[in-house]
Amino acid sequence: MRTQRYVPIPIILVSLFLSLPLASHAQSSAYEGYTLFNPNNSRTTYLVDMAGSTVHTWNHSRNGGYSVYLLPSGHLLRPCATSIPALRGAASAGRIEEVDWDGNLVWSFDYAGSTYVTHHDLEPMPNGNVLLIAWEVKSAAEATAMGRSSARTIWPDHIIEVQPDGAGGASIVWEWHAWDHLVQDTDPSKPNYGVISDHPERIDVNLGSNLGPGGGDWLHINGISYNPEKDQIVISSHFMNEIYVIDHSTTTAQAAGSTGGNAGKGGDLLYRWGQPSNYDAPGTDLFDVVHCSYWIPQGCPGAGHILAFNNNSRSRASVVTEIVPSVDQDGAYVLDNGAFGPAAPVWTYQNGSTFYSNHLGGNQRLPNGNTFITEATSGYLFEVDAQGNQVWDYNWHAEIARALRYGRDYPGVASLVSTGIEAGGAYPEVLSVSTYPNPFQSRITLEITTAYQCTVEVVIYNMLGRQIRRFEIDAGDSAVQQVTWNGRDADGIQQPSGIYLYTVRSPNAQTAGRIVYAQP
Repeated sequence: MRTQRYVPIPIILVSLFLSLPLASHAQSSAYEGYTLFNPNNSRTTYLVDMAGSTVHTWNHSRNGGYSVYLLPSGHLLRPCATSIPALRGAASAGRIEEVDWDGNLVWSFDYAGSTYVTHHDLEPMPNGNVLLIAWEVKSAAEATAMGRSSARTIWPDHIIEVQPDGAGGASIVWEWHAWDHLVQDTDPSKPNYGVISDHPERIDVNLGSNLGPGGGDWLHINGISYNPEKDQIVISSHFMNEIYVIDHSTTTAQAAGSTGGNAGKGGDLLYRWGQPSNYDAPGTDLFDVVHCSYWIPQGCPGAGHILAFNNNSRSRASVVTEIVPSVDQDGAYVLDNGAFGPAAPVWTYQNGSTFYSNHLGGNQRLPNGNTFITEATSGYLFEVDAQGNQVWDYNWHAEIARALRYGRDYPGVASLVSTGIEAGGAYPEVLSVSTYPNPFQSRITLEITTAYQCTVEVVIYNMLGRQIRRFEIDAGDSAVQQVTWNGRDADGIQQPSGIYLYTVRSPNAQTAGRIVYAQP
């Protein structure tokens, strides 16, 4: 499909080329849905269908574009540039915004100043909070005190979790700082002195002799992904050529130390992979610039595995890599002869020099087992099956750091279905839903009114878009039907308090809404 890229057509010539597709699509094997992206440093977010036609856009007042997420509510979540003077490194942002389907601001949060700023990716969480990557400035004196031999100002990364306050803003509720988890073997008089190979749970402060653009960027964390089943976070480091897994179940105080949390290790690294030489371990260094560390979610083949985009910059031939972290029978990460496994990926996609992005890049596992890939520097988006065959592609012809595919049953695209875009016209049926009580503690009733007696499907999702429960009501004698939900999934497991989304679908219409569950 690489030869079937399509160049954007000047608007004056559109009428001459209406028959040309914007995307190449193998109908039998591609995962049907909508593709979301925000070109780099752009103020416009696009949602395109399988034919490559734009079905919705959001116009913003601030530049952004490193990543953008469509929430189950149909709102967008995006990082963007702040107006406050801040550190100006690669992909620096300083602000996060949630906007509704029509582009109206729902809430925003600024985290920017002379010594700290958010940058690169972010991650929406099931509880409605958001994880952000940020730099913090450490002086040359502070670097020397930590045992860095080539002392100068340095910007280590940290992670913050912010919680929207319901009044247009947000506050920080959790933090993790890489600076709290360092080791060095150059100065025995300093407290973090140790043998590097004895401390794979810590980062050698003397890694990275060359600091990145902007003055002090050291680790250059560029991707973040949350695993709600494990309550763990994976991040990717461009400059260290590694991915790191940390424990999110800690308190902020525990995250600053080496005890506490589900794993009992505080904020120390639970797992790392890609460059065993960074902790003096045996094995092959496999990453050469890495982006988009990504937990494969439940409901997708490979759930619990980690995907990463290996730019492979020196070889100029990028590789999407899927790994299965080595764990023991209790699920704890384990070393094999001093190094974290596996020795090799379980799956890769590469296509020689035909597939290459020297920086940036994205990967996403789809529910049908295909993998959606962003070749960032060219703006080429494509989907491959498990055998590496391309089944869909689309070319923007300008840089896109990250893109995501959302299925047609995803609650966030309900507005498209309800307005009839998919069907080429408005649906004739009226469909309405009442919920009570909402918020609820023990059970909630969804009362559904349709224009005629018909079969109705009700699906409840958490805020990650994961299906929790599905109901199907057979056609009956009444156009008013009811479903009750008790806060449990299909296996009877009690779900946590929080915000949930529902979709209601009849043969000719669909609608969606929000449920608030508060356990007594």
